[in-house]
Amino acid sequence: MIDSIGFDLDGTLWDYADQYATIFGKIVKHLPGVHAPSVSEVHAVTGLAAADYISNLFPELKNQPVAFLQEIFHEAEIIGCDEAMMKSGLLYNKMEETLQILSSKYKLFIASNCEPLYLDNFLKTHNLSRFFSDSICQHSHGSKSTKGENILEVIRRNSFHSTVFVGDAQSDADAAKFANVPFIWASYGYGSVPDARYIIDQPIDLLSRIQEI
Repeated sequence: MIDSIGFDLDGTLWDYADQYATIFGKIVKHLPGVHAPSVSEVHAVTGLAAADYISNLFPELKNQPVAFLQEIFHEAEIIGCDEAMMKSGLLYNKMEETLQILSSKYKLFIASNCEPLYLDNFLKTHNLSRFFSDSICQHSHGSKSTKGENILEVIRRNSFHSTVFVGDAQSDADAAKFANVPFIWASYGYGSVPDARYIIDQPIDLLSRIQEI
């Protein structure tokens, strides 16, 4: 019997891609030959770890040191955190209602590759902390190197026995596979998971889909 549900953040719980495309465009404006990314390009890399995120978003920088790539990502996260408090991302349709119902039956958590402040601002902006029993992201307390390891860490420290993970990208599916937990693809998000066994087309579908696992 399922006792816990994990969620990716961007592309699964809310949509912040428009803002990030603008933010990254400002950050790389001073770098010669580096293009301003489109929203679809941000969609394609969301969920990747920092250095991979930047090297895929900006192929012009793929030969730069990892520390340089991580710094660009970190700078965007800082700006994104500030702007998230002023101009929030868009919660997906009926997300709050869905989380409220699910949290009465299961323990909910977030596992994301974002920075802690970004995650905190998401929770505060939409007053969603009350629905989640735990969260983990890059550089947060007890965090590991990959999202798959972080899912396992949350399972371990909460003594969960049967967990599923919800995400919108192949990287989320890979993380769930690493953690050996069932995966539910949020098809309304940014990415594509062609081999997904369990699919939801909107957040509220989770209420019925979770019963199939």
